[in-house]
Amino acid sequence: MAVTVVVVSGPIGAGKTTLAQGLARRFGALHLRSDDFLREHFPEGSYGWRRSRLHQGIAKDSETGGRWLADSVLAALHGHGFDAMTPSRRVPGLAVVDAANSAEQLDGLRGNSSIHVVHVHLEVSEPERASRGEEQPSLTSAQNSGPDTFAKAQPQVAEGNVHALASVADLVVDRTTATSDAVLVRVASRLGLYGRQGERLVDLIIPSPHGEVNTRPLTAQLAPHYSFLLRPGAALSREELEDAFARGHRVLVESAGPSASGCIQAAGIAPGRVRRVVLACRSEGRAFDWVGLREAASLNAPTDLALTLEGDLAATNWASRRFDQLTDAARHHLEELERVAGAPVSFLAPSPEARHLIERRPW
Repeated sequence: MAVTVVVVSGPIGAGKTTLAQGLARRFGALHLRSDDFLREHFPEGSYGWRRSRLHQGIAKDSETGGRWLADSVLAALHGHGFDAMTPSRRVPGLAVVDAANSAEQLDGLRGNSSIHVVHVHLEVSEPERASRGEEQPSLTSAQNSGPDTFAKAQPQVAEGNVHALASVADLVVDRTTATSDAVLVRVASRLGLYGRQGERLVDLIIPSPHGEVNTRPLTAQLAPHYSFLLRPGAALSREELEDAFARGHRVLVESAGPSASGCIQAAGIAPGRVRRVVLACRSEGRAFDWVGLREAASLNAPTDLALTLEGDLAATNWASRRFDQLTDAARHHLEELERVAGAPVSFLAPSPEARHLIERRPW
């Protein structure tokens, strides 16, 4: 699987570093700086080290056909263990290059099959840049002297080339009106870092509002099937949930109250994320609250029921380990429960003391 490398371009003051830092902070991307690579090529005291970064980039482009940036990026990825798709990162295989300044540099990066390049170009008007206190590049006296001096127009030419990169970008964002947070959201969405909105990865365990129901045994039995378990009083932040969904991780939520809508609202989960709603209830045969079950089903629209047998039904079925071992009375009772609730009994505790619930179908 190729590493995704976000390559940022744009004029001075457009917010390239701010975007790169946001991707690193929010998604754990490896932040690579082209300035750092140029310092390696032009160490202090070497020929050309006094030149501006723009001048240095132009010189390396001329020398290598723009391949120097790709070579530096690949070496950095290898040095940070990206060959093994480091699992410790929140989004494995994500790096951001701050920044590319020429079409040759982009061509060098795109020409390597081991990385997937997404080019993001940031634009900003000159008045906006001026309001941010950004200065345009200028030549120092040292840069204006000597036999190898670039023409005074070189910085302007280089900046013009940078603006031209908008025409080959995968995404162009105008920073004139967009905030830094808005830019990050747009870029992250372009990269698919928030996951698919319609992917249902959340299952709920809801206790029936009628009678005390212990949902802990069911939660303990199902928890190994999930990446995250949220119990009453525990929560994930919005960013943690987004990261979990982006990576396809399943989440099990044990509700403290009898309302599925209240449960997901408290957890900060969108209704469209919910896959199954398991309504946990208890039955005492003739004393069962049929009206209460119908009300709970109407409120929560369960996909499954988790039933605990009590009273006479528990006394005659406590040794059952499969659904086909239940007595006729118990089976008839379950069938009527399913008709009233509009959902199958998928889990059954044959008695309140049962440590393991019988599963009717693989979860």
